[in-house]
Amino acid sequence: MIISRRTALAGALAGTAAGTLGARPTTAHAEDSPIDGSTLPSAGPAVVTAAVVAMAVHDGHAYVISRGIVPPRLTEIDLTTRLVTRTVELPTGEGGWGITVAGGKVYAGLYPVADVYCFDPADGSMTKVGTLAGAGGFVWDMTTAPDGQVFAVSYPNGAVWQIDPTTNTPTQLGAPVAGAQYGRYVGAAGNHVYAGIYTPSQLVGYDRSTKVFRDLTPEMSRGQNFGPFAATDDRIFVGSSQAVLSMALDGTDVRSTPLPQGETGVDAITVAADGTAYLTTRTSGAVWKWAPEGLVAVATPAPQDEHRKLEFLDATTLLGATGSGVLWWLDVTTGAFELLDLIDAGFTPAPDKPQSIVLGDPHLYVGGHWVITEHAGDTTRRLRVAGEAKTLTWVRGELYSALYPSTEVVRVNPRTKEVHSFGTIDHQQIRPWQAAYDEKSKLLAIASAPGTGKLTGALTLLDVRTGELDVHYGILPDQSVMTVSIVDGIAYLGGDVVGGGGITPTRTSAAIAAFDLCRRELLWTVEPLAGERSIQSVAVHDGILYGVLKRTSGGWFRYDLRTKTVVRGENKLSGYGQLHTDRTGVYCETNFGGNLCQLGPGPAKLLVNNLGDGWYTVPQLTPVRGTRHSVWGLADRDLVQLPLP
Repeated sequence: MIISRRTALAGALAGTAAGTLGARPTTAHAEDSPIDGSTLPSAGPAVVTAAVVAMAVHDGHAYVISRGIVPPRLTEIDLTTRLVTRTVELPTGEGGWGITVAGGKVYAGLYPVADVYCFDPADGSMTKVGTLAGAGGFVWDMTTAPDGQVFAVSYPNGAVWQIDPTTNTPTQLGAPVAGAQYGRYVGAAGNHVYAGIYTPSQLVGYDRSTKVFRDLTPEMSRGQNFGPFAATDDRIFVGSSQAVLSMALDGTDVRSTPLPQGETGVDAITVAADGTAYLTTRTSGAVWKWAPEGLVAVATPAPQDEHRKLEFLDATTLLGATGSGVLWWLDVTTGAFELLDLIDAGFTPAPDKPQSIVLGDPHLYVGGHWVITEHAGDTTRRLRVAGEAKTLTWVRGELYSALYPSTEVVRVNPRTKEVHSFGTIDHQQIRPWQAAYDEKSKLLAIASAPGTGKLTGALTLLDVRTGELDVHYGILPDQSVMTVSIVDGIAYLGGDVVGGGGITPTRTSAAIAAFDLCRRELLWTVEPLAGERSIQSVAVHDGILYGVLKRTSGGWFRYDLRTKTVVRGENKLSGYGQLHTDRTGVYCETNFGGNLCQLGPGPAKLLVNNLGDGWYTVPQLTPVRGTRHSVWGLADRDLVQLPLP
């Protein structure tokens, strides 16, 4: 289903009563009622996608599950004609990381509803198998054992499951690592099942005869994350965050081959008919041939792309699927390859959940999954980048972005589509959150968070004149840096003590801080609200720092920079978003229903409601060129102009 485009302004205004700002504010818009955002004229989808999260091959066809499309799609591609032959909608979720084929049927494991469905290509039927976890759950991976039994792993219960295709009955085998949330990868060989469990990380094996889990983590690999898996008749291959491991099926005779310098993990792995393992790595996206003495580079069909699956179609032809929606065919003997964009194959693009937005000169840009969309009047153009454009900043005629998951910082020339890389933030970071540019120092400041199991974020400074990256890791001790806002050469920061998640915080209250960009020096740090763990966004207006909270969703505060006093917001928002300031005040479009609020100066006001939850990251705003009284935002996944006072 593709979200329809709204085309007319109905002009209806929804009434309110006293209560929460997200729904029933004590103060309101100019007419004492907020504008109904669902009636605002649409400028069309903000960004469209053909992104996928999983692939399986069966009977000459590839089956891929879409990412970020509601409802998610299971799409069938004929590998001979290289055309889409069938698309079916999956009943729940917005994507599916888990997929496997058993008994001639395709099994799909979804998120953020951890349902498993069985699709029969013969008759087109779809059957629900079961639900493997509670609300917000993921089926992270699925595989089929040599005897045809299906195995899966899930989040947040860190469990391993078996599904019998003859009855489609799921059975939980157990949660092998106490306290762990992520059952991230699963493999099967012989009479064994293998799982990569995260937070804490462990490589576990399950003997199907004794029904016992066993820790197979090699001592030299403790602390690494494990998966994906591939197997021969007598050996199992497993990727880790630092190496590729080969071991006997019982976990003995371990051989470890380090990843090449600069690579941060294994995305996909498979085994050729002769028993040789082939794999792809982040961040390069390169294909490697495994050998005990080291990995041998084969080719790089999709540079820096995430890889969802590798599968041999014959003795020498390797098929790969990338997260951005590309299939490639690679001759592993020659290194020659061909690429197919799924949109060219007939995949109908659908509105994506945007990552970021910025007004350029003169066009509007929206970041998506592996693409930035340029909006020029009624026309759009796609600018390809190697990741999710978590931030977008317009500086002197070009776009700057920090990408997930590589943390690469890039400059994009919209006229030529040329992408220039300044390198990666690294320092255990994985998720850029926000960026801001300072004209005086010519520095682009980027806030970022670490990966799962880590607490410490960073503030990264890019000198746009020299291209130098200066990473201030741990500027907020034991917390992510979620937000950065710049006024008069001072970068104001906000933290999150939860970090990347999956680890017990060491602090109880998130901090705000001020950093002098010219001197590159931390001026002060303070914890404004005791017990509040996550500050999603900060911005300064007329000497007042405004902050929006995340873990206490809808909470917000004002902090007077002169008197060092803090006041909680008098009304609770519907959710949280990224603050936007202009000469008239401080604004925020919030998630969980979608509302545009003015937080200051003066009493808080609800301006627009019923905007939906179209954002992938958090709601953001950017000016509309030629007017001082509106900003670009989202209604569901469509661009709309939101009126300001």
